Amino acid sequence: MSLLNTGFLWALAALAVPLWVHLRRRMQYRQLPVGSLRFLNEVLQERRRRSRFEEIPLLLLRLLCVILLAVVFCRPFFSSSVKAVADPAETVILLDASGSVTGAMKTAGMDFFQRAAADVAEGGKLTLAQFSDEVAVISDAGEWTPRAGAPTDLTRAMNWALDRIGAGDGGAGQSGKVVLIAHLAEGDVPPSPPRVWPPGVSLEVHALRSPSMQNAAVRQVTLLTPYVMEQMEIEAEVHLPTGADRAVTLKAEGITITQTVPEGGDRVIFKLKPPRDEVRGTISLSGGDDWPADDERPFAVRWVQPRRVLLVDGNPGNTPFEGQAYFVDKALTASGAAHGKTPFQPEIVYGLSARQGATDLSGVAAVALCGLPAVSTADARLLAQYVETGGGVLIALDARWTRGASAVLEAAGLLPPGIRPAGGDSMPALAEEAGPVRTLTTWERTHPILAPYDGKDGGDLREAEWRDGFDVPVESGWKALATLDGGHALLLEKTPAVTSKGRILVLAHSLTREWTDLPRDPLFVPLVKSLFTYVAQAEGASPELKPRYPGVHEDRPPGLYADATGNTEIVAAAPSESVVNGVEITALRQAFGVPDASLPASTPQEDPSLAKASVPWRHELWPWVAVALLFLLMAENLVATRRPHPSSTR
Repeated sequence: MSLLNTGFLWALAALAVPLWVHLRRRMQYRQLPVGSLRFLNEVLQERRRRSRFEEIPLLLLRLLCVILLAVVFCRPFFSSSVKAVADPAETVILLDASGSVTGAMKTAGMDFFQRAAADVAEGGKLTLAQFSDEVAVISDAGEWTPRAGAPTDLTRAMNWALDRIGAGDGGAGQSGKVVLIAHLAEGDVPPSPPRVWPPGVSLEVHALRSPSMQNAAVRQVTLLTPYVMEQMEIEAEVHLPTGADRAVTLKAEGITITQTVPEGGDRVIFKLKPPRDEVRGTISLSGGDDWPADDERPFAVRWVQPRRVLLVDGNPGNTPFEGQAYFVDKALTASGAAHGKTPFQPEIVYGLSARQGATDLSGVAAVALCGLPAVSTADARLLAQYVETGGGVLIALDARWTRGASAVLEAAGLLPPGIRPAGGDSMPALAEEAGPVRTLTTWERTHPILAPYDGKDGGDLREAEWRDGFDVPVESGWKALATLDGGHALLLEKTPAVTSKGRILVLAHSLTREWTDLPRDPLFVPLVKSLFTYVAQAEGASPELKPRYPGVHEDRPPGLYADATGNTEIVAAAPSESVVNGVEITALRQAFGVPDASLPASTPQEDPSLAKASVPWRHELWPWVAVALLFLLMAENLVATRRPHPSSTR
């Protein structure tokens, strides 16, 4: 055992302190008057026995405590020697198999690989892997297969290599080497180091370069009009270097359209009349570069006709802003109506019957009754038949409600029976007096209409304010989907009958600003769309087709394919591979936090003899000495505070 701080041995001089205290206590005498000296000899003998068994152990404990305290500050340790590396160091060679690696780059990369493999020390381990979107171990460099259009996930590859070496935590004795043979593009390096680079791992980088860094590519294809009536718009995002041909061509379903990308721009829009609900084709440009995989991009887009919705306005007012259907119309056409991104095509009407007869509801997905003061029996029957054939009806009650209109709709099965004003027998004369302001307390949190508004990303319905205007009894055949804190139902749905294919919703609140400022609430637009999506049964709109990228698990080249069920699959080049501008090796090392390569360093795999050398190693003992000192102090305290038992009475 050795001592790290031998100077603290002078602290042993403090052993004189407990000795002086012990002797001083023994030399102290007190004069006491006694009546007899008969028992004095017995007392002195008992005192000697107690000093022998109590005071001397206490002195020894105190001396030992001082000794241990000095030893703690001296920091004792056991010295030994171990090998610098217990196991042979591992070398991991990463080969870039992304779409930016051309044939010429691969040839140069094979030369780099041969030199890196020859540098592996005798007895060292070598792991060979190729990477693109994921990492795959290969047994020989002949299996290295760059895939056209495959993305590059360099961070995943580097982390995998560090985990493979086993030095990700920087543990003592761990060492290795990562050899990266890759095309270093700007988009491949992380903005900050993803982890702490282990000090025992070195990095060797061989950058694959192309004679030309100019690449023209079609990066993205987007359908701007998923809901269209006559014309669809397809947008292509392109990457065009200086001097490249700016003509872009769309070929689909026998249609060929060529557009020119304006100078300084990177997008072009194709407008065409869709021949069917799924349009498949390609958008291409004249690349003429070393990366032809992204010169032509396959696409497949689906579209549906927007649902036609009739908004029956019972009180249009003097201006459009006063209409009962104005805010509903704006909510349904919001969010990209210029490009047809709303699934609804609303139309405001002022009645279901006119001089020409009843309105033709064929092709109408939903009908909304907004503030109707009166409804004819013929119109009610028309709506009932419309629901039986699959149509949807939404009834919004407001201050213009009358018992007459309610009775007609109740008879047709479109309203729950027994609706009455919450504050009396009739609606107040002023709309703003229609009941107190309430908030929602309970609602069907799993219902398609209300599920998105439970305090998460879609918002919280409890933040909206509603007037408690109506008492709507929840009769058999009806279900309350939302209830106010006053106990009255706000939103009701009629239980679908066996003979009915449509849906009926009743909202006991105005969709205007007469009662509350609901149309200005951020939840108004998404809530209205949720109501009509459900009542019009528009949930099944075809989603946008997402392309798959070539990679470790996708060996098909870019193109259009059909799966086992006949659905279209798209395999396209990853947009990230279109930018081929390279970065310097020093920038890559900084991005991953690799120590400066210019500093002198010697690693076991570079010097095989280092693996056999012995280096000092110590195991410090002062923590254990400190624990022992703690227990001694506890024992010293028990002995010092111990009191002798009183002598028995004679």
